[in-house]
Amino acid sequence: MLTAVSKNIDRLESTEVVAGFSLVELMIVLSVLSILFAVGMPAFGRLLHDIEIRGSAEGLRAALQMARTEAVTRNARVRISFNDVSGRPAWTIGCVHASAHCPGAISTFRSQPEIKTRLGVARSDDAIDLAVALIAGRRLPSGVTFNALGAAPGVSAGVDASRIDVLHVANDQARRLVLTIAAAGTVRLCDPSAGNDATFRCN
Repeated sequence: MLTAVSKNIDRLESTEVVAGFSLVELMIVLSVLSILFAVGMPAFGRLLHDIEIRGSAEGLRAALQMARTEAVTRNARVRISFNDVSGRPAWTIGCVHASAHCPGAISTFRSQPEIKTRLGVARSDDAIDLAVALIAGRRLPSGVTFNALGAAPGVSAGVDASRIDVLHVANDQARRLVLTIAAAGTVRLCDPSAGNDATFRCN
C-alpha cells in the first residue's frame, strides 16, 4: 500500500512543469516592445505638443476676451499688447489712457522659459491665406485695442492684429491653431487643418 502511494507521488513530481520564460522568449518580447516604443514615441510627442498649443491658444483667447470685457466694463479703450519679439505667449492688458478708474496695467502674463509654443501675427491688409502658417515672432510687437462698445476698429484699419497663429517651435508637424479677431471685437479659435464639415475649421 505504501509502495503504491510513493509511486503515485513520484509520478506527480516527475510531471511538474517549471513556469517561467526562456532567455530567447524574453529577448523576443523586449525586441517587440522596443519596436512599438520607437514607432509610438513620435506620435505621443506630437500629441503632447498639440496639447501645449491648445493650452496656449485657449489662454490667449481668454486674455483677448478679458481685454474686451474690461473695455466695456470700464467704458474706456483697453489694449492687449504682445511685446515678446520672439513670439513667446506673453501679454499685457491695460487702458490706453491710464487713470485712477482705468489703470495702465490691468493684467500681465509672462511666458515661462520652458514653454515652446510661439505666436505669429498678421493684420487684415496682409492677405495671407489661413492655410499658410505664420512664422514665430512675425509682426511682433503687436496688439489689439478694444473700445467701450467692445469693438476693435484697429483690426479693419490694418493697424491691429486680426490673426494670431499658435505653433510649436520643437515640432513643425504639431497642429497649429489660429485665433481670428473681427472688427466687431469677436474672437474665434479655429483649426486650419480640420475637415470641411468640422465646426472647429477656419473659414
